[in-house]
Amino acid sequence: MQTYHQLLPLATGYFGVSSALYDFDGLVVIYGPAGGAWHINIEDEPRWYRGPATVVGAGILEMDVILGNENKFIDNIVRAASELKRRFVALTGTPISEIIGTDLRGLARMIETRTGLPTFMTPTAGSEPYSQGASKAFLALADKFMDPHAPKRPNGINVLGAVHLSLGKEAHVQPLLDGLEKEGFELVGVLSAPRPGGGDPLQGVRDAPGAALNLVVSASGVDLAERMYAQYGVPYVTGLPVGRYGWAALQALLRGEEPPQAPAAPERTNLRHALVIGEPVMSEGVRCCLRHDFGVPAVDVVSVQPRGGLLQASEARRGSLMSSGPADAETDDEQEIAALMNAPDVDCVVADPCYRPLLEEGAAARFIPLPHIAMSARIHWDLPYEYALEAGYGYVAEQLA
Repeated sequence: MQTYHQLLPLATGYFGVSSALYDFDGLVVIYGPAGGAWHINIEDEPRWYRGPATVVGAGILEMDVILGNENKFIDNIVRAASELKRRFVALTGTPISEIIGTDLRGLARMIETRTGLPTFMTPTAGSEPYSQGASKAFLALADKFMDPHAPKRPNGINVLGAVHLSLGKEAHVQPLLDGLEKEGFELVGVLSAPRPGGGDPLQGVRDAPGAALNLVVSASGVDLAERMYAQYGVPYVTGLPVGRYGWAALQALLRGEEPPQAPAAPERTNLRHALVIGEPVMSEGVRCCLRHDFGVPAVDVVSVQPRGGLLQASEARRGSLMSSGPADAETDDEQEIAALMNAPDVDCVVADPCYRPLLEEGAAARFIPLPHIAMSARIHWDLPYEYALEAGYGYVAEQLA
């Protein structure tokens, strides 16, 4: 059992579902007790203020469970979906539904019949990492809405895994989306950040099978990318470009070319060994930036989410910015991370500000804040930072200066 003294526990599966589905105008129902959606809407979903609630709790009471009073639950959802004018309903599992064996799939069929709205369930248990919950939500959304006969778009690209728990505010990922369009790619589906210039995000999901390529920007998008290759033949590239070299390398991979050689004389710092802590794809992008844009010789990554298929060989993957070093770690254990941060040769730590207290008093390591919303929720939501493309290069340069 893990013990947390300084850190907050990372968001879990149904938090990932809410993040993945937020922008699609659906109603996400957390199957749990009264107040089950409170922490999502108030703490982990800083976007809630933009309109009517997207995430609601089922409000299951003890007597409802004992008596099997599912009609009350269904009536409440039917009424909420009608009043909020939602486009679909998603039922999300929790430890409660897992323990009592709730037939969420059967409930989804009943709700779809009553409302006439597309309805599906995501098989979360509440104990899995948020990235797996978001991945399950994307798969369920794809099964319900993707059109296998969508028109082919030779320059079309989908961006998969853009959940706010990994990437933060939409403004932070916007330079990447703008950059893709400037390079001649047509954004088809963006799961799940808004597309530049607006547009119907759910229509983007329907049209996604017609794209020529998928770009996976977090661990949440890998399973959907593999599914889309198996069903529609759409290959994918994995990577989140942080800084200048990362963007140049990603452009080459998207065009089926070899990444360019790293700069012969990158900008130098006096740093010798950096440690990057966070979501694996984001952390790898930061490592690439520190190594190739700023010449830091040793950069290790501590992935607090499972890397799973990110590093496994796959015929569906056309290229990747991901790599694996001998000193990399995969853990969210507070004591292990603290030991790695305070290693005598580590002179720079890049992580959410919540990790800063783990540095021992008098530690010489420079700390560069990079919020991970799954860790700090709204606490550091408004912190001024960047990571994508030139904006990310500028932020790192400013911090190293």
